Amino acid sequence: MSTVAVPAAVRAIGEYNAPAMRAVVVLLAGLSGPAPLQEPSNPDDLFARAEELACGGRFVDARALYKRIAREHPTTLAGRRASARTTPSAFLGSCALVDHGPAANRVEVVILGDGYEADHLRALDKLAEDVPPLFERVEPFREYWSYFNFLRGVCVSADAGVDGFGRDYDTLLGAYTLATDAGHVAIDVRRVRDVLAQIPGSDELAVVFVKLGVAGTGSPGVAVIGGRDASTTIHEFGHAFGGLGDEYSTHTHKRGAVRDSINISSTEDEEHVPWRHWLEARHPSVGVYEGAAGQPQDAWRPTASGCVMNDGEAFCPVCREALVLRIYSIVDPIDEVEPPAPPPGIREPLAFSGDTLEIRVRTMRPARHDLEVSWWVESANQYPVTPAEPGQTFEARPLSPDRRFRRPLLPKHVDPTQNGRTGKDAVSSLRLSKQELEPGQYRVTCRVRDTTELRGEKFPWVLKDELGLLESERVWWVDVR
Repeated sequence: MSTVAVPAAVRAIGEYNAPAMRAVVVLLAGLSGPAPLQEPSNPDDLFARAEELACGGRFVDARALYKRIAREHPTTLAGRRASARTTPSAFLGSCALVDHGPAANRVEVVILGDGYEADHLRALDKLAEDVPPLFERVEPFREYWSYFNFLRGVCVSADAGVDGFGRDYDTLLGAYTLATDAGHVAIDVRRVRDVLAQIPGSDELAVVFVKLGVAGTGSPGVAVIGGRDASTTIHEFGHAFGGLGDEYSTHTHKRGAVRDSINISSTEDEEHVPWRHWLEARHPSVGVYEGAAGQPQDAWRPTASGCVMNDGEAFCPVCREALVLRIYSIVDPIDEVEPPAPPPGIREPLAFSGDTLEIRVRTMRPARHDLEVSWWVESANQYPVTPAEPGQTFEARPLSPDRRFRRPLLPKHVDPTQNGRTGKDAVSSLRLSKQELEPGQYRVTCRVRDTTELRGEKFPWVLKDELGLLESERVWWVDVR
């Protein structure tokens, strides 16, 4: 309770009526208000508080707190980071828009803005909130919606403008005008990377809205949007995320020689187009059509029309396949396991709790189809340990966060012990019983695979998975004594 000055008249009452005196003191203390909450003094806690203020729309208060942290804790990491956030053009923090799970196993897309002055940051917030629904309406993002997280970055610029035509503005991400027919807008990708590096769990994927920009551009990991057009946002993200090329033939700028890519070919020879496997499968909408990469001749695309990368609102089968594989380059089909599996190469056996042992795997969950789950229980004798040289120590092999750099799984030549689909709860379990196993050590393997086969569709969404991205496994070792 805070200290309250007691008037003389009240003291007089108290001399004759102690209970009344205590009641009056309590009443006066309540009128004085609660004791102020103690503000954190740790620089990391103060920094987190400043980010909360920025995400809550209290931009002025956030800037003031960053200045205080930089002044009072200049030698700490928080102090140095706060100092960078006090400049006229600065990144003030990131906030969750759509959270479907741990960043380590989700595609993290960050919405940023350039040329938004402090008085216009609320408009940028509203624009960022409108982006996730755009993705949720378009396949394959709709089917794999739970694989994505979206964040918005609070980005303030000193000026509202786009560099070019002799003008130079002070903006956070350095937007500038390209020498194209429409004057497309671009940004300084290095500055975008600097901002994304400040966001924990970032996959270096950003959609950047430039306030006064025109049209849009896409570079690896970064989609730049001038204006608010929904189709432009998805189109540019197709460039940035999937590495897709333009399927339209309209001239926009001089591009040079046509280069083969996922959905663009420099030849009409069906044996050599990048989507040859779709032609061999005889998909009815996939062929070889002239006019792509911004030129009407000597460049070919896989579909006649209707693709987002041309003039449509849906991705063609070739582009959709590439996007699904790109999603799985970041997201592992296996989300959680219990008990934890040891790192590859480590044979640390699990212990039975009584006579049984249960292993559970939680998988990712697409919207309209289940993943395939297979279990193997095999004698460890089939997997001999390579003897180490004298004095040699063995270290576990770390797994690359980019699943494109992992080798495809080796084929299994025996039928699984248990096989099925994940179901609505996306959980599969294997129960082992000591009574059903001979004494010895066993290797338990769980493999999860996305067949990309949706009900009602004749073709899987992915026909060619050379890197084995659609499949993942975990291995446990079990001793039966």
